[in-house]
Amino acid sequence: MFVVLLVASFILALALSVTVAWLFAKPIDGILHRFVGDKLSATLAKYFKFAILVVGISAGTRVRPLEEYISAPSYNKAELAAALTQEFWALELYRTFVETLQGIAWMFFVVAVIAVIALFIVRKTKTGELQVVNEEAEVREPKRRVTTLR
Repeated sequence: MFVVLLVASFILALALSVTVAWLFAKPIDGILHRFVGDKLSATLAKYFKFAILVVGISAGTRVRPLEEYISAPSYNKAELAAALTQEFWALELYRTFVETLQGIAWMFFVVAVIAVIALFIVRKTKTGELQVVNEEAEVREPKRRVTTLR
C-alpha cells in the first residue's frame, strides 16, 4: 500500500510541475527573450521547464513514509500498514502538493536572486567602461586656449 502512496505522490507532483511549467512558459520565454536574445532564450526556456519538472517532482514526492515502512522491523509493518487511513492519505497528498509548489517557488527565488546579481554586475561594468571612455576622450582632446585681440 505504501508503494501505491508513493506512485500517487509522484503523479500528483508530476501533474503540478507540468501545470506550473505550462503556466509560466510565456513569462519565462518573454523574460529570457528580453535579456538573453533569440538564440539562447529558446534553449534556456527548455532548461527552465525541465528544471521546474525535476525540482517539483523531487521536492514533492514523499519517499519518507516508504523508507520508514521498508526499514521497519517485521513485527511493526502490520501497524504501519494499518496506519494508512484516509486521513493519512489526505495529509500525505496535501504535503506533496505544498512541497511541490514550495520547491518550485524556491527555485524561482534562487534564479531571481542570481539574475539580479548578474544584472547589477553587468550594469556596474558598463558604468565603469563608460567612465573610462569619457576620461580617455577628455585626455585626447587638446585644451583650447582662448585669446583675445586688443
